[in-house]
Amino acid sequence: MALHYLESLDSQRMGWPGPEGLGDEEERQREHHELQVFTEVFTTLALGLDLVIPQSYAFDSLSFLRMAGTLLEARDRVASREHPLRLHLHRAASFEEAVATMLHRTRAQGHPMFSGLLPELHDAAEYGIDPARVRADAASLDHLLNSDWIGDERAAALARVRSEFASLPRVRARPPAVPTDLATLVSAAADESSAMSRAANELSAPFRETHAVLRRALRALDPDGSGGFSGRSAVRMDRPWPGDPAGRTPEEIVGGPERLALVLEFVDTLYNTVVVDSIGTARATFSTDLTATGRGDLAARAIAQELALAHYRLRADLPPWLPHRRPSVEESEDLPLFELRIDGTEAVAEPEARASLRELHATAPAAFERLLAARAERPSRGGALPPFWAGVEGLRTAATPAEAERALERHLAHVAGLLGGNGSAGPAEGGLFEISLTSAGAVGPAIATAVWSVPGLLEYPATALGAVAPVLARRAARLVKGRRGVRSRARALGRVADVRG
Repeated sequence: MALHYLESLDSQRMGWPGPEGLGDEEERQREHHELQVFTEVFTTLALGLDLVIPQSYAFDSLSFLRMAGTLLEARDRVASREHPLRLHLHRAASFEEAVATMLHRTRAQGHPMFSGLLPELHDAAEYGIDPARVRADAASLDHLLNSDWIGDERAAALARVRSEFASLPRVRARPPAVPTDLATLVSAAADESSAMSRAANELSAPFRETHAVLRRALRALDPDGSGGFSGRSAVRMDRPWPGDPAGRTPEEIVGGPERLALVLEFVDTLYNTVVVDSIGTARATFSTDLTATGRGDLAARAIAQELALAHYRLRADLPPWLPHRRPSVEESEDLPLFELRIDGTEAVAEPEARASLRELHATAPAAFERLLAARAERPSRGGALPPFWAGVEGLRTAATPAEAERALERHLAHVAGLLGGNGSAGPAEGGLFEISLTSAGAVGPAIATAVWSVPGLLEYPATALGAVAPVLARRAARLVKGRRGVRSRARALGRVADVRG
């Protein structure tokens, strides 16, 4: 079974809200992110792929745990033998052992792993819990699940995932012969004499400028001397940066929240690329964080992501994806890899828009049920492939891009039929396709759309973001032309890619 990796499941993108919950803006961002995960997971499974989950996300990603609960409950109702989630273990023999190691790292001195799912591990007193009790409960997954402070949702989610992965074989990884760690990559990115710095001089002005900002910010964080990039946690914490004589936070060192957001996008992409390459058997969908505050911010984050991918490939002696242009601000506004929107005939008030989005979220179980039931169909002995798998086989055996696009169009028509009135699926221009999930909503449809590339999925040469931007912009322009009241809620830019291809 072919495997696919989603950066949107990154454990850093959605942390545990804590007993006080979230503010209104943070709660909106959480809703948007969960819908991105739902859409991208559905698209992955609709292509006949299984979802590969690294051990750190299986344990610490609230995004993954909530999605997995919905998906596995739907699976149990219609296709109990389907196992679309596959676990990647790194230096561990089991999920239990991997979690025990990660729990130990949260207590490490100097540069601990910060758990977004279990912030109590880092400041028990703030949550009104005895620190000694928390330390004892962090000895193993079993101790943790039996603690009296973890709460029902987290305990049930972790127990469900543990049960799912207990008897399934681990992913048979093909790691690189010479693996590269995050700290080494960040150190090289800060070096003015690095291959990426030399290559950046040949790029267009927006890429050169963003690269220069990133390099200065990374140099200010002193990746060699501080040791702060032994993991990703320190750069996210509102705490003094390791070794900084003035005790400044990362945000203060790099020069403000906008520059820190670029650093985080760059570092997160590098981290996810390292993980994907350690698996070695999966393609990946890389996507920018949904918290961008404007069109320029979104485009700059997309550039940081592209630079990270190019930097990784240069360090691994692979031909880099060096984009030759940045999408303009106008194009960036209209070309999502993921987009969430409300379509109404008039301006939609916030409470009604939120209600429509919640209706869209409520369609997830039924959509997963229909898709998993189709995936569960198997041919009788000597019989023809069922329609879903016949479509996937057509994609797998396509000999040319033209054949692949025809096979994809046929397969997407079948997927659209599975969605019924709750979505659509079809090809776009230039080797792109989109799958949209829809709910009617009281004020107009809420629509979550994934736009992916055929080349990235079918082993044809990967297409840089800059090359596909005009195609996506034209497509988006036609989609919105003449439509009144369309309100985009969130966008992510990025690409489907084979890290080694």
